[in-house]
Amino acid sequence: MRPGTEIEDLLRLHAPQVLGALVRRYGHFGAAEDSVQEALLAAARQWPETGVPENPRGW
Repeated sequence: MRPGTEIEDLLRLHAPQVLGALVRRYGHFGAAEDSVQEALLAAARQWPETGVPENPRGW
């Protein structure tokens, strides 16, 4: 397994779930998608250094 694969898999798993929750809650797909993308970028940068949080979907 190559480095970072676990993190990539977690991001792929949780991103659609988080996007769906944000759209249901706020009703603005574009803004929700932008927010999820920003969170994915932050996670991809931070998690390799700090470790994956206990609840990555809630992060």
